[in-house]
Amino acid sequence: MSAAAQNTANEIKAKIAKMPLFADWRRLAALYESNAQWELAAWALRSEAKMYRAKNSLDAALIKETKAANLETQIGFYYRRQPTQRELALLYKGASAEPFIGAYRGAFIDRDDQLGGKYFDENWQTHRSIEQFEKLTGHEHASYFMYISYGQKFPTKWIEDCKKHNVIPHLAWEPRSMNQVRDDAYLQGWGKELRKLDWPVFIRFAGEMNGNWTPYHRDAKLYRERFALLHRVLHRYAPRVATIWCIGALLQGDVMQWYPGDDGCDWVGINLYSVPFSDNDKSRPAFKNSPLTLIDPYYKMFAARKPIAICEFASSHMAKADMVLRNDFSIDKMLQLYSALPILYPRIKLVDWFSMNAIAHAKAGRGLSNYNLTEQAPVLAAYKRVHDDEYFLGAPIRLSDKLPNLPRGLAPNQSISLRELNNALRLNLWVKTYLDRPQVFFKWNDKIVYASRRPGAHDVGLDLQNARGKQVFTIFVYDDKNRFIAQKQTSINVVA
Repeated sequence: MSAAAQNTANEIKAKIAKMPLFADWRRLAALYESNAQWELAAWALRSEAKMYRAKNSLDAALIKETKAANLETQIGFYYRRQPTQRELALLYKGASAEPFIGAYRGAFIDRDDQLGGKYFDENWQTHRSIEQFEKLTGHEHASYFMYISYGQKFPTKWIEDCKKHNVIPHLAWEPRSMNQVRDDAYLQGWGKELRKLDWPVFIRFAGEMNGNWTPYHRDAKLYRERFALLHRVLHRYAPRVATIWCIGALLQGDVMQWYPGDDGCDWVGINLYSVPFSDNDKSRPAFKNSPLTLIDPYYKMFAARKPIAICEFASSHMAKADMVLRNDFSIDKMLQLYSALPILYPRIKLVDWFSMNAIAHAKAGRGLSNYNLTEQAPVLAAYKRVHDDEYFLGAPIRLSDKLPNLPRGLAPNQSISLRELNNALRLNLWVKTYLDRPQVFFKWNDKIVYASRRPGAHDVGLDLQNARGKQVFTIFVYDDKNRFIAQKQTSINVVA
């Protein structure tokens, strides 16, 4: 940072010390950001956010906190091992259709133009081939979702197809008004069909209620009452159903005003997308925005209460704003989200990829981005690779099954038993900065043993057969111009 810029920063801070103003914190954050002082920019943004919170302007505070989180650097050391009974008790709360550990692979495929095998259900909706999608992605999926309007017939044909493939059907059930929802023959009929099915089903009802574009946004009290009513009626008939109360991750309003209560839903869902431009506006680039910063506030609110579902996620490889192909953007955001789940968000138990070209298929005025997973070979290959992790589930698991290993934090000077680890240590290095692809170097004692520019978690296997005593691990992070960003060091004690 130049002397002139530092002088300006000092002048602004002196003004803030006398009388803190939103505008001065904003100027200071912009000055630090323009001089690549990312941590200081984040500090200024969080300081401004505290002022907004003090004035109860929660939306403004969340916007500033989200921007700050995008700029901050995180570094962590984790190692893979079987979860303890105590950890399982924290990770698994026994909600309907909840896996003990891990995250279900899920997807929306009915508008994936790369797939054939079309068929119609009772409501004349088109569905695509599960077999073809799983052949292309190289992985079984535990759940698929479809959209259906409240008032339409129960989609038996599609649900039976899911059951045949050992898949949990996921219905995004959308009313025109919450006044439609009553304890009547229609809703009871759905409950009876779900009971007859005797299979877990996700019911994501009236999602994104915090978005003012939804027809049930305005009357939060009515929303809460009718959502809880639907939950009670369905569970009266079908104990295996799992209702999902789903937020749109756009930080609009206090979401708790719509929350039907812990007894009024089974899961909490979040919908979010990674796009190069906010609202498809080229003047509002969103390249630095991380999907994790959208998840984080809601995860903190609800993870202790409910399992979390990412009901809709995708990262764009082409935006309508400029029609430029950006496979790297899509891959980077994808890896950031999926690789973070076992490390930072183990209560997220389902992620649905929205595989659709929304430029071609969205409703008028909503065509923004192409999220089709199977269209671009590099994007599809990245999806295959990230799902090779045993943490992601293609089918429900039972406690009698061998549970996937889970990354747990590596404590400083922790003793590691060679016998316990069978001479091998599998480390997960977590690195997140303002860059999607920072340069990451991992040093074991005095030797660099790993380097990468892949975003998110980094998987490193170490042969400890000949190692004894103190082992020092260091992570170094540099930007794309070889400028130092941050480092972190820890050590373990290897015992026989």
